[in-house]
Amino acid sequence: MPQPSWKSSPKSRDEQHELKRNVLLREAALAFNKHGFHGTSLDDVAGKLGLTKATLYYYFPNKQALLRACFDRAIEAAFKSLSAAQRTDLDARSKLRLALRGYLEEMIDELSCCVVLTEESALLPEDRDVIVGKRDQYENELRALVRTGIEDGSIANCDPKLAVFVILGAINWVPRWFQYGGAWDSRQLAEAMSQLLERALSSKPSKSLAPDVSKIVL
Repeated sequence: MPQPSWKSSPKSRDEQHELKRNVLLREAALAFNKHGFHGTSLDDVAGKLGLTKATLYYYFPNKQALLRACFDRAIEAAFKSLSAAQRTDLDARSKLRLALRGYLEEMIDELSCCVVLTEESALLPEDRDVIVGKRDQYENELRALVRTGIEDGSIANCDPKLAVFVILGAINWVPRWFQYGGAWDSRQLAEAMSQLLERALSSKPSKSLAPDVSKIVL
């Protein structure tokens, strides 16, 4: 599927505005992931797209607004995947795996704009308070899934808080090293990593994992 570009032409004016905003977010996220928030300037983002900084200001008033929007998208993806998993009739471990796989796919999809979530300290204080509140809510829901999994026997007895910290630590760092167009596509990596993380918590871990991520067929 080709990436939308700045010159793409959707049907309506609203669609065009949303598309251009998404293109900016994706480019900003790529830059933040590669160079860090403080190592990226608005000139860098605008220049990559062949725009002036004035054009960028039409969509985002400053760099902090771009970062906040990237965090918002990441949180939205996390809750969307979690909600879809919770609606299934699977055991808690399987729900957790589905939630993580969906979140990973959204995080590293070539059309996404998810930034490494270690840039939290660069957010404005009022933005950070909102994002941290949503993040804590998400973490608490994942911990609840782990506790339910311990109760239903699908997850080995463990500390839910530590388990979720380890899982999210691994997942949230992926955008830093994942390479688009490399040996693995986003769906293959999401499947392989969710298998690995599930196995770490499973009360009955599988005897093996995919030996070659690039050969996973979905």
